Amino acid sequence: MFGLKTTGGGPLHAQIPELCNRLARQEIGRRGFLRTLSLLGVSSASAGAFAAAICGAAPARAAEIPKPGGSLRFVCQVQEMSDPAAVIWIEASVVFRNALEYLTRVDADNVTHPHLAASWAPSDDLKTWDFALQPDVRWSNGDALTTEDVAFTINRWLAPDSQSSNKTAFSSVRDVEVIDERQFRLHLDRPNLAIPEMLFASTCPILHRRYEAEGGDWAKNPVGTGPFAMVDYAVGRRAVFRRRPEYWGRQPYLDEIRFYDMGTSIAAHLGALAADQVDILYRIGVTDLDLIGRLPQLQLLTGKAAQTACIRMQIDQKPFDDIRLRKAILLAADNQQMLDLGYHGEGSVAANYHVAPFQPEYYPVPAQKRDVAQAKALIAEAGYADGVDLTLTIGNTQGTWEQNIGQILQQNCVEAGIRIALNIVPSTEYWPVWNKVPFGLTFWAHRPLGVQTLDLAYRSGSAWNETHLADAPFDAALDQAMSVVDPEARKGAMAGVETILQDRAVMVQPFWMNKFTAVSGRVRGYRVHPSDYFDLTETWLA
Repeated sequence: MFGLKTTGGGPLHAQIPELCNRLARQEIGRRGFLRTLSLLGVSSASAGAFAAAICGAAPARAAEIPKPGGSLRFVCQVQEMSDPAAVIWIEASVVFRNALEYLTRVDADNVTHPHLAASWAPSDDLKTWDFALQPDVRWSNGDALTTEDVAFTINRWLAPDSQSSNKTAFSSVRDVEVIDERQFRLHLDRPNLAIPEMLFASTCPILHRRYEAEGGDWAKNPVGTGPFAMVDYAVGRRAVFRRRPEYWGRQPYLDEIRFYDMGTSIAAHLGALAADQVDILYRIGVTDLDLIGRLPQLQLLTGKAAQTACIRMQIDQKPFDDIRLRKAILLAADNQQMLDLGYHGEGSVAANYHVAPFQPEYYPVPAQKRDVAQAKALIAEAGYADGVDLTLTIGNTQGTWEQNIGQILQQNCVEAGIRIALNIVPSTEYWPVWNKVPFGLTFWAHRPLGVQTLDLAYRSGSAWNETHLADAPFDAALDQAMSVVDPEARKGAMAGVETILQDRAVMVQPFWMNKFTAVSGRVRGYRVHPSDYFDLTETWLA
């Protein structure tokens, strides 16, 4: 039908014909169409061909001829990564994903593709997902990749003693059914359209079935299926990867990748890049943009992403258990001012419900207007006739802009009688307590779908629920939104989800941050990825 084919050659999902008709009627966009069809198991080639026939071909890009060989020098924190499923910070996965691989791959345009999984097909109710693995994939120790590896990995995520955030993210998975060596089936308790995108989260690489039997420390026994093998590793110093000639997929251009941990000073990173000592920086801050402009030998790469800072409150801890206090803080906050002064205007203002305008299911629930008078009234009603004193803990984990927006919030709130003391601690001290302090500022990275973030951060009992929100209406509304296939219909379902979260007043979420990095002038084929999930197989050195 419509010339479309699934990646596995099976039948099309029941809602695909209507999605095609809606694209033809211009009721949904090309990107939303391609993203949704990829999730439903349609091959990217056939979906792209259909979209081109309806909408016209996408513009072609001029390209240089890649040159193979060379060693790429990448500045990034080299963190502890004994258990890849339990890492908290994305930098660890930036390193290990060159040797470990995922069932799916979400590209820099937010479109999902097959990877270790050659194909997948959901049932019409989105509660059963059939997967088939690529043939002839070999681990670096010579073993064949089989569904035994997949079942072992996913069952580890879901185990009662699991320390992985995947335990929450995949809580809808009831069991993993192994059909044969290449086919497996996921059985879900509730519908979930986002399963393929979720499988590319940083904590979801497939591990070898003997990972635990052989010591349970991947850094000491770095068996992987990826295009590179880790040959050297020292936490806080370096990690070195070399190309695997026997890799099952297309060979990368680079011979070697060397990750260097140069501490947290972006100025030092930029100095090394300008001196041609390194080739790629993991990330630069908004305050570094002027310096980049004075270094013409470097390339500045930018992109939009659903990354943000949440100034969140733990709503079961006093005094934040009083919603009047929480609402007063939100009413006193000036989100636009925090963006303009705290982040140099490099982003988009947000409205305190953690779904971005450029995520496909976003619904434009209006922002609440700043109202200092109403904030004062709520503070008095809550019993603080003389105002209230609070302490906000900030770790500057992504840069000093974090304390800058904390200071702006401090100034905003004092007008309403809310006196905020800033507790600035080193990032190394903040990481162990980021989800424990009653009032703190936490950086949240991009996720392809808003429902993925909401499921991880605000669902009752979820692993990274730092606000301690436990709200049955919110959970039910989120379940409904995650069961809707049609991207436009899902936006309608998201209106309720976003409204509930905004009304619960669990955080000031001031803006969405643009993403920046800098690379050497000789780097080619490297794209800013909104999730910082970089595919270095396409990167080469001119």
